[in-house]
Amino acid sequence: MRVSPQTLLEGVVRTLHDQVLPHLESRPARGQPWAAIDVLRNLGGRIEPAIAALDEEARSAAHALGTLVVQLREVGEVASAAEIERRLAEAPAAPASAHTEALRAALVDAFARLDALPAERADALRPLLGGHLAAQAVRDLSRLQPSLLEEISRG
Repeated sequence: MRVSPQTLLEGVVRTLHDQVLPHLESRPARGQPWAAIDVLRNLGGRIEPAIAALDEEARSAAHALGTLVVQLREVGEVASAAEIERRLAEAPAAPASAHTEALRAALVDAFARLDALPAERADALRPLLGGHLAAQAVRDLSRLQPSLLEEISRG
């Protein structure tokens, strides 16, 4: 049986918090486990991206690209619409990281295709993809965990 890195880190954090900290009396000694807890909590999201976060990003990207395809067809950009549809269809279903990477690449390609259009037309279509990017930035920021420095300073 393999334990995921996220589960392992959560176990170490729980052990430090529940088993080690209550037995430490001095402030300097208590500061060390708090610092380790802070590092471990922030490290977890960087080691193994959460599948739910990748799925959410992929759904948003696929929706934005699908909306762009519809709009491209309406303005007569059938070849670009077909190519974006092809990339969407060829994105691997699993693992979630590969699926999301394929959709990110499709977004880059879609922006390049928009750049090749007349400026007025491209400017009208870019917000369809920009909405996804803005929402993704908010999602990414919401997953950041605050530092435990305040708790560490309390001892």
